[in-house]
Amino acid sequence: MATDTISTSSGTFKKVTTVQSSPTKELVPKPVVVEQGLTVFLGGAGMIGGYNADMINAFTEIGIANSVYGNYSSLITGADEYVHPMVDMLADASAVIFYNQDSSRPAEFEYDQLGVVKERTDLYGLVAVKSTMPVIESQPADFSLAAIGISKKIPTSGQFNIVGYSWGAVIAARSAMYHARKDITVDHLVLIGAPINQDLKDAVTGHPKIIKTIIIDLTDKGDPIYAGMTDAELVGVAPELAGQMSGTNQGHFYYSGDDADGQLRHRELAKRLYDEGLR
Repeated sequence: MATDTISTSSGTFKKVTTVQSSPTKELVPKPVVVEQGLTVFLGGAGMIGGYNADMINAFTEIGIANSVYGNYSSLITGADEYVHPMVDMLADASAVIFYNQDSSRPAEFEYDQLGVVKERTDLYGLVAVKSTMPVIESQPADFSLAAIGISKKIPTSGQFNIVGYSWGAVIAARSAMYHARKDITVDHLVLIGAPINQDLKDAVTGHPKIIKTIIIDLTDKGDPIYAGMTDAELVGVAPELAGQMSGTNQGHFYYSGDDADGQLRHRELAKRLYDEGLR
């Protein structure tokens, strides 16, 4: 048959057989997995409450991909699972002054000549001590993702963002410095109502591996806390904070509600962070 013969400049070729080819691999399209970045949210003292999950929902809705919330307790690792949430919250709140400075400046205590604690301060109803005599660094050195309750790995593409609120802002700042000092880039560090000392504020705003630090003080909402305050100031406003704690999510606790107003505020915050560049 004519169709079985092909003539070319090299000669005439005749088809002598037909072989049916068969695929050696599946022809079903494979999904392409594009790695997203990671945005970590750390909430207030105790890192409990429905607002954590709703904050993640708000981030996801606006387009801040792969958002998760973590947990870092001032108690012995795992102990926060076995105590009342209020105890965990008060423990974290009273521990702020042992974590809110840069790791290059150790926590300090003050004793009299007999070795008895000379100065005591009462924060959120619990006794805390802070001093002027340096001692060996007392804070845990590990603020890795695993240490703050995140099972995911540092992203190799996309953004790596850490967002902290109140006690969570203290841990967020320490975690950002932990990663930055390991040459890991933190694209955005967001500190909301952060009771951090000036040296930690200077550290996070000045480290080249923390690309952008966004500090959101809630003083316009009546919050007496601001980034850069001293421990003496923090202790001094404790009664005011205690009063706000029992209120209707005002002042320092502006973003801690999970009711309709709280959800609206979470979405307003998410939009603000999206506009700041978080993805």
